[in-house]
Amino acid sequence: MLIPWYVWVTALILIVGGALASSSLILAKKPNARDLLMKVAPYQGSIGVLMFVWGIYDLIVNFLLSLGDFGVVFQGPIFWKLFGIFAIVGYLCELLVGFLLGFGMINAFAAKKSPAAAQKAEAAMKKLAPWQSILGIIAIIAGIYWLLFALFLWKIGLGV
Repeated sequence: MLIPWYVWVTALILIVGGALASSSLILAKKPNARDLLMKVAPYQGSIGVLMFVWGIYDLIVNFLLSLGDFGVVFQGPIFWKLFGIFAIVGYLCELLVGFLLGFGMINAFAAKKSPAAAQKAEAAMKKLAPWQSILGIIAIIAGIYWLLFALFLWKIGLGV
């Protein structure tokens, strides 16, 4: 059974975006990770916007439009309950971390359309910025779960 492509994309986006968001914490613990983080740092804004848009997509398509199906997740075995929790956490991390990483690009676009929207985005950024590293770590954990889900747990959960 093939794993849906969006599971891989979600895992990758969460891990890369989370690593960028929590880069200060990662560098404090693992200074040798600097080279790898510096390779993706120039793309931080683009990765953030992609993550933000993917988070909106995930929240709308995979959660809001499938609430009836999603409710079954929490009535099933522990595997599916964990999946449901990590899915929601992952979707929210995509949205919040994506906003933080892509803020420069998002705000530049918003400022062109509406100065009031740019001011609201700036206020939201100031509230979320202190949480960036923590949200990044949570995104990495959620991404690792999605990766494990793609590699191993998918078969267990489907009974394949």
